[in-house]
Amino acid sequence: MFAGYALTFLIPKFYGLTDKYASLFIFCVCGILFFNNVNWITLIKSKDKDIWILAGVIVLTGINLIIIGSNKGAFFVATDFVLIWYLSDKIVMSQKQIMRMAFLYALLLGCWFFLAYPVFFADYEAMAYNTNNAATFTVYTLLCAFVFLKKLSLRWEIMGLLIVTALVRTFHLVVWHRARGAFIMLLMFLLLYYVVPRKWWDSKKLYKAFVLVATLGSLLFVAGYTIIGQTGVNFKLPFFYKNIFSGRQKIWLEIGKLFVKMPITGVGSGYALDSFIEYNLHNAMFDLLAVHGVLVFIGIMYFVWKRLHMFRKDINKNTLALCALCIILAVFIESFFDIDLIWADYAPNLIFLLAIVNSGRVVGRDINPAHAILDCEKAE
Repeated sequence: MFAGYALTFLIPKFYGLTDKYASLFIFCVCGILFFNNVNWITLIKSKDKDIWILAGVIVLTGINLIIIGSNKGAFFVATDFVLIWYLSDKIVMSQKQIMRMAFLYALLLGCWFFLAYPVFFADYEAMAYNTNNAATFTVYTLLCAFVFLKKLSLRWEIMGLLIVTALVRTFHLVVWHRARGAFIMLLMFLLLYYVVPRKWWDSKKLYKAFVLVATLGSLLFVAGYTIIGQTGVNFKLPFFYKNIFSGRQKIWLEIGKLFVKMPITGVGSGYALDSFIEYNLHNAMFDLLAVHGVLVFIGIMYFVWKRLHMFRKDINKNTLALCALCIILAVFIESFFDIDLIWADYAPNLIFLLAIVNSGRVVGRDINPAHAILDCEKAE
């Protein structure tokens, strides 16, 4: 997955040839991870609730899309996302594995900064990638590499200069690209990790508030943004030279009107928008709800909420796990404005970060959970 991620953004032709197959690729990889980490036969026999909910979400997603005659590619968006969250408490990585992967992200970031980027964006009028994609990739890769840089700074304080240098360079690129979403992702991570007091993460009520804002808060944002946008008020954002209401309110209003007519099945992804040139809802939570319907959305959120609350208990005991969780929440907030949380090209990042959080939860255990079940059976 990491190889695919690196090639996607380092080689524009590779991106063009493989982008439409990215969701299918992630689905296949999640399938491999599922069978490698889940003793599904034992879980079915023991009437495990989660595996039946997972199966129900996947089947219902397919049925809904068939009923409404949607593009079938939408099936993989929802199933990839729910599989990733279902597996998020199953995949355990050792500290060495985490550092090796984080080092690869740092290496990729260095290649992007010093080799690829100067070539792709030497001419502002002839760019290799969409500027929003380039800025988001820069920030997301930096945050995954941040795990490695943080580990270095904990061991050698002087390495903190690398963190500062990388942050300053990334801020410069984000502002130059005028990428509001990428800026929000980076800013939210810094606020969550450096400004929010550590004791807040131990508070069950505050943690629940963070999770609710990151998930359901996204839908409230869509509603509020659309309502205010209909009043006609608008103004430009400093540094970004863009209007705060730049067209998303029209997309959300159009899809919202259609969704209220078919809330159970969702509207699918085969609908031709009048308000935008492509079918892009620009909000991850609203995309899952509107495209796939209420029941599928509830099933997906069941795993998201359950896993996030499961991770809370020991999150403050592991610096890298807290770092990874703050990145994940920052991506949730950034996805108020885009769909990067559920975009297949960024799925490897989400899987990696969730594995870090889970490994922090089971610190001291360097075993495969599925193997642990089998070992217990053998012992019996």
